[in-house]
Amino acid sequence: MRYSEEAPHTEGEGWRAVVAAVDSLRDEIGERHVENTSNLEVMQRELKVAIDRIDDLAKGFPDGDPDGHRRAHEALIRKAEARARLYEKLLEELASKGLWAFIVALGGIVWFFVASKLHLSVVGK
Repeated sequence: MRYSEEAPHTEGEGWRAVVAAVDSLRDEIGERHVENTSNLEVMQRELKVAIDRIDDLAKGFPDGDPDGHRRAHEALIRKAEARARLYEKLLEELASKGLWAFIVALGGIVWFFVASKLHLSVVGK
């Protein structure tokens, strides 16, 4: 809506209510500005604490090298995985060859038992 060339009418009770509302709004905006400013200061302090903690974490890496630290952990993981594979293979070999050793030993025991019952000489003369 456009006003005409003449100034708007500002006399009367209606305009006083508008002026009072604008004054009230200005006061409220001023209060919120103070609240926002103090909230911003609090957030800036908390952000500084967070940044300081992150900086402390970065200083905790050997020679300030987080990538090298990660690579060292990856190498340790690969080493542990290789050891686990070795133990799995050893267990597999022990199970298969141990079973054969058990069968041969059991066969030998049975042979010696039968030979002793039949009074056969197991050891050559």
